[in-house]
Amino acid sequence: MSMFGGDNELGNILQEAVKLKSAQMGQKRLTYEKWPFFVQHTLFHGEKDDFKAWRQLPFVEKMEKSDKIKDDGNDLYAKGSYSDAVDKYEEAATMVHYCYSTDPGWRKNNRGIDDDVLVLVVDEGTNEEEKQQYRKLRLACCLNLATCKQKLEKYDEAIVACDVALDLDPDNVKALYRRAEARIRPSSSTAYDLDLAIKDLAKALSADPKNNMVEKLLKRLRGERKVQRDKDSKTFTGMFERGEVYDKGMENSTAPCQSELEMREVQKRIDDISDNDSLEKRCEDAELLRDLYMRNGKEDEAKELNEKIKAAKTAIKTQSETAPPKLNWTSPTPEMIEDAKKHGLDLTDPLVIEELSRLEREGMPQDEDSLDEGSASTSASRGGATDLPLPEVDWSETVPWLRYIILFVLIAVAWRLLHAGFLRWLLRFVWRHILRIPQILGLGEDMDDERGSMFAAAYRKIAGLFGGADEDGEL
Repeated sequence: MSMFGGDNELGNILQEAVKLKSAQMGQKRLTYEKWPFFVQHTLFHGEKDDFKAWRQLPFVEKMEKSDKIKDDGNDLYAKGSYSDAVDKYEEAATMVHYCYSTDPGWRKNNRGIDDDVLVLVVDEGTNEEEKQQYRKLRLACCLNLATCKQKLEKYDEAIVACDVALDLDPDNVKALYRRAEARIRPSSSTAYDLDLAIKDLAKALSADPKNNMVEKLLKRLRGERKVQRDKDSKTFTGMFERGEVYDKGMENSTAPCQSELEMREVQKRIDDISDNDSLEKRCEDAELLRDLYMRNGKEDEAKELNEKIKAAKTAIKTQSETAPPKLNWTSPTPEMIEDAKKHGLDLTDPLVIEELSRLEREGMPQDEDSLDEGSASTSASRGGATDLPLPEVDWSETVPWLRYIILFVLIAVAWRLLHAGFLRWLLRFVWRHILRIPQILGLGEDMDDERGSMFAAAYRKIAGLFGGADEDGEL
């Protein structure tokens, strides 16, 4: 990646233009963005000729194709090719549940993905039996996708796949168990995620009381939550001069209690956050309030606040990743030297290194005045020599092209006339008829070619006066 392309005004303008274009495109695909990732991908499956043909088959033949592709995905999963297996599971369901664009040229023109021309197709067959086959196929694909995404450590996408599976079968134990696992496995999981995982596992155990795997995980997570809550109680005791942060009897009480008052205190603390507080500190305060919401049954408020916390943490991560690295101009790497050459800079030149170091130290000038001052100070540091300013050119001045064309035509005509002997004729005309030199010298009007030119005749006449030559011009 170029280290110089984004450090100039043009680069910044291009970056802003890309952001603006992305924002504009995002407004055109709001519905598309709400679909699960594997449904979004079906738009691209439809660009393949074989999938286009398979989607036109009768429902029974579609299911046969889908089952075969799903089995191929199972084989890839058994071999450990989880990414390839994901592709197969997505393709298996794309026969009966997919989207397509009514604009055949959406990938080549500037329209792109646009909700106005997108159509979502749900082919559930023509009877109840075919509808059950449709739900069974999609449920199996979603559960398998969730498993693969967990293997690939893409836990957010695993949760999405489980959400769709639970829409198809709300009490599906596998979907509840895998979603609970996906919530707690990331190192960034919080107490909020732990509470949601416990809730999923409790529902799964209710649907299948004899499932030892669900019971074991639920018991472990409840133990971890109890330890964490006891630790939080000791940590935050007296924090607001009100005793414990939460009341253990809150779940069985409908009247306002101490925890409700303390949540209001935390909320006030959130409202009083100023711009001087770091984003990390604000996230910590918000997480405290979110956990209080969750533990006191306010799941909607906790969910909404958790989304804001995620967005803030993403911003923190992006900011830290995009921070420009400190460059050592005095010892440039070979990559820096090669990249600089593409932009006409020689990093082996001490003067160039001095200027780049100054710009990094002082920052890029904000206007023309500061630029002139910086150039002058740099020139003075190099021994007092200053560069002459470049002449200013007024590009708004109109070029008189017509005058230039007429001038070139006149020059060409004059050259042709000169080549044809016009100048010689003109001189003779002026000599004989205007200056009348032959009559004055007595040479006569007419002179034949044998006697030579009138200039030669005049020469012989003058020479005869001084006795230097005879009539033939011999001395």
